[in-house]
Amino acid sequence: MTPPEGFTFPLVFTWAFPPLVHPPDLLVLATEVAGLGGVELPLEVSAIDSFHQVTDAPERSLTVVSRVPVSLANVYKGDNDPVCAVLDTCRNVSLNLLERVPFWIGDIR
Repeated sequence: MTPPEGFTFPLVFTWAFPPLVHPPDLLVLATEVAGLGGVELPLEVSAIDSFHQVTDAPERSLTVVSRVPVSLANVYKGDNDPVCAVLDTCRNVSLNLLERVPFWIGDIR
């Protein structure tokens, strides 16, 4: 018996960064990570500017999020290929972001 199609659960990936000394241009970053994620891993880039006091300069925190629907029927049937492809793409995105972080947080050595 095969399970019915159409039932999915969201697989959510989140990359969150602390306040950044040298924040990236959000539009440039969004287009670059979109190229890494492709259609199988749609990525959203967002930033929050925080002010500890009114006279302080803003501190920008960055978040990258992806939501991928996973078919319960595929999981039940043991078809792991789509999920494995998404996890491989997540790894590539993670490594790319890790290369950029030292500059963003001011930890250039």
